[in-house]
Amino acid sequence: MREHALPILYVAIIACIGGWLFSLLSLPIPWMIGPLFTVLLAQFFIRRPLKWPAFFRNIGLVIIGITIGENFSLTILQTMGTMFWYMLAINIIFILLCLLLAFITAKYTNMSLHTAILASVPGALGQIIVFSSEQKDVDLAAVTYFHLIRVLAVVSVIPFLVSGHIVQQNVASITSPLWAGIILIAASFAFALIASKFHMPTPFFLGPVLFGILLNVVQIDIPTISANVLHLAQIAVGAHIGLLLTPGALRLPKRTLLFGLMNVVLLMFVSFLCAKLVMTMLNYTFATSFLSTAPGGMDQMALIATSIYAEADIVTVFQLARMLFLSFVIIPLLKKYSVRSCPKSRT
Repeated sequence: MREHALPILYVAIIACIGGWLFSLLSLPIPWMIGPLFTVLLAQFFIRRPLKWPAFFRNIGLVIIGITIGENFSLTILQTMGTMFWYMLAINIIFILLCLLLAFITAKYTNMSLHTAILASVPGALGQIIVFSSEQKDVDLAAVTYFHLIRVLAVVSVIPFLVSGHIVQQNVASITSPLWAGIILIAASFAFALIASKFHMPTPFFLGPVLFGILLNVVQIDIPTISANVLHLAQIAVGAHIGLLLTPGALRLPKRTLLFGLMNVVLLMFVSFLCAKLVMTMLNYTFATSFLSTAPGGMDQMALIATSIYAEADIVTVFQLARMLFLSFVIIPLLKKYSVRSCPKSRT
């Protein structure tokens, strides 16, 4: 029992120290970025096994999700028609860019075009990696590296880029009783389990968001999650991300490692240009626009938006549109491509 608990305890201690240090240094999103960096670096110096149960990450996502859901502006649902065309245009721009990057990557590295395409597609990390593991002609290590380095770069760099655009907001001093918060989190977790049964993307985040919106629609008073609980949720998510990139994942050809970094830089640059377009056309702040268009996960971008008081509901809608576009358009097309390029995979 002790042998199983110690690796988790090590990560918890390292993550808390990271959050405390980054908070002390007044760095952006300290309770997520701090654990991410300290846990990531610890793997290269500590020879002891490190472990972080998915349950902790899921609880963190549930807390972040219900926080966004209870603050979701219902007026956004009325403007979805206007936002739809911008979301569609941004997704098409990113997909065309990723196809171009895939062709260039395949040409100048030893990666197959199939592997390069899967490595270059932004977002939907879990779905892409699971799909890649089912393909015989795909280099899973390269695909995993490209997606993990993108997640780490986006989650690490974007908070510093938008930290100068933090909205100064007066936070209410009245907090709900602890028991009310626990009941809300438990109910949100149950809703997340239901969402997972229906194979909803990122169910432990999106399920609670929808649950919070539902409570808003029926006008039920929702308990307020305290800042300390939100910090714990960010620590849980940050520690999970920090453990994603292991030293073994870097044992790839130098050219592959270099192209993975170049891929991230180009996607971030195009995201910046798209954010400027969204700012101009929809009159959102830079922080909200950049987080909406960034090639990161929906849950991570929404978490950052919540931390800097950007419009997390708008960010969630934009990122959800990308995830749905990937799930229902891109992945099915990739499946057809894989069947044609590798007929043996049919059997």
